[in-house]
Amino acid sequence: MDGFWEQFRIDPRETDNARMRASDADREIVRTVLGDAFGDGRLTRDEHDDRVGTLLEARTLGELPPLVDDLVIDRPAPATSAQANLPAAADLRERGAAAYRKEVQETLSTLLVVSLITWAIWGFTSAPDGHPWPIYPMLVLIANLVGTVVRREAIVEREVHRLEKKAAKKAAKKAAEAAAHAEIEAPAEESGPILDPPSGHSTKERPGDATA
Repeated sequence: MDGFWEQFRIDPRETDNARMRASDADREIVRTVLGDAFGDGRLTRDEHDDRVGTLLEARTLGELPPLVDDLVIDRPAPATSAQANLPAAADLRERGAAAYRKEVQETLSTLLVVSLITWAIWGFTSAPDGHPWPIYPMLVLIANLVGTVVRREAIVEREVHRLEKKAAKKAAKKAAEAAAHAEIEAPAEESGPILDPPSGHSTKERPGDATA
């Protein structure tokens, strides 16, 4: 199973990737190997059930390699041209964190702007002892800000997933364009030479041939 690790969206053996959350597709790849190993007699029923139980509880990619390290080849597969164009996991995490900070800043700016406007309206239109209604939209926006802050990991993961899909599409497009370009530049197969008719023989039909 030489290309086993190529089936994952990112290599679970890499240190930078180990802390990334595992998807259902990642766990299904490992589950298939465990099932095949049990069917081949390389795992007993207890070993298979124990590893599958651990697999179902796995949350990160780093937890997957130990489950199959004695069942698959641990040789790194050569990177394809499409994989070579994918950004590093650490770079994706940094860009995801930047997206999170931007979302927090935008939420905070919305809170400040709306608060200033509503309190200004209240100050000009209400008596000093009027009901402070701007506090209600402020509470909603504060709750939104708190929710954004506590959802940091989910926001980062969402952005990383979006960037991964975008990079994969871009890499696949480049690979397809390169393949098409190489196909166009490839020399066409040379056809065999056209043989001239033997000398003394004419290709024109003789009058007597038509009545033969």
